[in-house]
Amino acid sequence: MVSAALVWWIARRTDVFYVIGLEGPASALAGPLLPAVAAGATCALVLSLLDAAAGRVAGLLGALAVVLLPAFVEVHRESVRGPPLLALILFMIAVMVHAPRFSFAYGGLAAMMAVFISPAAVGLPVAAAIWTVLHAQRRGRRRWRRMALALAPLAAALALLPWVGTEAWPPGVLLGWRGHVDGALGAIGLVLGDHLAPGVTAGGLRWLIVADMTLIVLALLAVTWRRMIQPMPPALTARQLFEALGITAGCYAAGLIAKSLLVKAAPDPQVAEVFPLVVILAVLVVLGASMSWPRWSRAAKLLSLALALGWASASLILR
Repeated sequence: MVSAALVWWIARRTDVFYVIGLEGPASALAGPLLPAVAAGATCALVLSLLDAAAGRVAGLLGALAVVLLPAFVEVHRESVRGPPLLALILFMIAVMVHAPRFSFAYGGLAAMMAVFISPAAVGLPVAAAIWTVLHAQRRGRRRWRRMALALAPLAAALALLPWVGTEAWPPGVLLGWRGHVDGALGAIGLVLGDHLAPGVTAGGLRWLIVADMTLIVLALLAVTWRRMIQPMPPALTARQLFEALGITAGCYAAGLIAKSLLVKAAPDPQVAEVFPLVVILAVLVVLGASMSWPRWSRAAKLLSLALALGWASASLILR
């Protein structure tokens, strides 16, 4: 509720959000409800996912980390499609974790985002299909049947597209190999670097901090996953959440790159399109740290607290 109220107050000061058919103060008050509701849903989903997987403290820290991300305010203030896309991705992950057999539901969410909300979500139906195959309780025909159910909404959306239309994709989309992978990777890396090292603009220092933070994050995730796959107490929900976040992030990033490679005249990934990757990475870091925290030494805990406080301070200063 707090994040929704803050986003609504900030968004209403811009002219980006309005309601067709309303004029004056009514449109200015109702238009910002879209990013406000999306921001509230995003924080609520992050809190509930981490609370179920790693405890209440992890949930609160995860929601706080998402709000402190440097682009959180920018995306919810200037982008129309970015806020609902982020909230729906997290909702899809929640359905994947808590109802893995309900493949039609998270497949439908993936298809809706890919066809009707943003081309950046083109990789999400693949994530739904992979999740279905990995978590099918039985092998054989039933597994492929569930995967077909996960992809059926995408087929239905594409079949109905000539009649219902979509504003997410530009008219007359031309597909063909155009390369430009370096531009796509550079745009994604720039946004990720801005969040790993907020406020640092000096070339050499920025590269050093981004490289060090990347290695620390990768090491944390690798150690956490290694401990999760061992037969030990971590809850099944934590392991499933870790897997769902990783699969979704990988497929979403692959979709962003594929769009830049295959859609002619497509612009490089924008901040609002890359931001879901940043949020998923933040949730993964909080989940990994919370699961590993009891086993860390006092020195490791102090170092992690210093890194977290430094990052939060830099994010606040950048605002």
